[in-house]
Amino acid sequence: MSHDTQIVHTSYGSLEVLTGGNGPVLVFLHGEEGQRNWLGHHEQLSASFSVWAPTLPGVGKSQRPDWVESVPDMAKIMLNALDKAGIGSCILGGASMGGWIAAEMASMDPDQFTGLVLAGSQGLPTGHLNTPDIFLTPYRRYISLGYADPTSDAFQTMWPEEVSDKAVEQDLEVMELAARLGFKPYMYDRSLLPSLERFEKPVLLVWGDKDIITPHVIANQFKNGLAQATIKTIAAAGHYVHLEQPSKFVEAVADFNALLAKKEVA
Repeated sequence: MSHDTQIVHTSYGSLEVLTGGNGPVLVFLHGEEGQRNWLGHHEQLSASFSVWAPTLPGVGKSQRPDWVESVPDMAKIMLNALDKAGIGSCILGGASMGGWIAAEMASMDPDQFTGLVLAGSQGLPTGHLNTPDIFLTPYRRYISLGYADPTSDAFQTMWPEEVSDKAVEQDLEVMELAARLGFKPYMYDRSLLPSLERFEKPVLLVWGDKDIITPHVIANQFKNGLAQATIKTIAAAGHYVHLEQPSKFVEAVADFNALLAKKEVA
């Protein structure tokens, strides 16, 4: 798969970024699944977008300052990274914990982003006591709970039983980052949605129909709190819809981009 790897020097350290494609810029943030190279959703998105996919600070070669202890901290770094990379107006998206960070970025600087894509985003309380907890469940078991079918090729290829040392290292890195950002309260911030109300542009909420990590009550909370939010439910998908059903995920994002283009013309 064709892509480039860049190092962006932010005010807070270096940031590794995977890039590829042509078209409008789409910044897409991974979550607690980690940055597992240039994957199918990246490649398919790059057919329509200039994809800018940073590895979150604290993972891989991306440096994390010691003071980062919250999602707002992380959002400040990522906004600075966009400035340093010369990225102005763009579409912003993220999956799971990356969606939470993206939502925080949009609340901080709503004018920079033409649209927001949240895929199974964390950041709001589920109200469910039985929601899978990444800190109480073995990491790869937790990831398997994010798939509608963990026996599928999509899961087995991405998460093989034989794990390399590099993969284990990233598992530990993303777990540490998740603990810093979302340990208590668990993966939410009650100030997020009121702050995000400042973002009055279109929002796409992409949710798997079998998501038990961020159940549909979360998608509905986002939709009810945002002026221009729509929900796209993907069949046969769990929490990691971009990994389990990449083609359907990319189709939803492409349709969203077409909607944004129509609004610009109007």
